[in-house]
Parts: sequence; C-alpha cells; structure tokens
Amino acid sequence: MDEPPRPQDDTRDNKRAFRWGAMAVILLIVLVLGYNLVSYERAGPLGPGTNMEQVTPKPAPSEGGSAAGAGPGTGAGSGTGAATGTGAPRP
Repeated sequence: MDEPPRPQDDTRDNKRAFRWGAMAVILLIVLVLGYNLVSYERAGPLGPGTNMEQVTPKPAPSEGGSAAGAGPGTGAGSGTGAATGTGAPRP
C-alpha cells in the first residue's frame, strides 16, 4: 500500500488556514477602527472644552397641600395597603 505524503499536505493546509485566519483578524481590526473613527466624528468630541451642560429638572409642584409628606408612605401609620389614595394614614 502506497500512502501519500500526509505530513507535508497537513502542514501546507495548516499554514494556509493560519494565513486566512490572520487576514480575517487584520480585516476585522481595520473595520472596527474605521467604524470607531467614523462614529467619533459623527458624535463629536466630548472633552472638557465643549459646552455640554447637564440641566437639572425643576421639581414637580405638589398637588393639594404642603410639600412635606405629599407622597404615599411618608405619613405615620401608612403601610403597605392599597396603591391608590392620598398617602394619608388610615384610621
């Protein structure tokens, strides 16, 4: 029985697969870097010199009465009851 020279063919296949894999990784890195460059330019730089101020929202006005204890669960004796109501203690 005559066997073909397998080690040489396997080595050649391994080298070819390694080259294709290395090329795919290099292409992927180039594409990722290009995407990051384009998205950075589109969004604009956010450095300390930009005028991006964070605006704090104004508090909502309370409904019907004093601002202290206006929400549910803030009064004495108000436990876990019905989800509706004014939040006042139950008798």
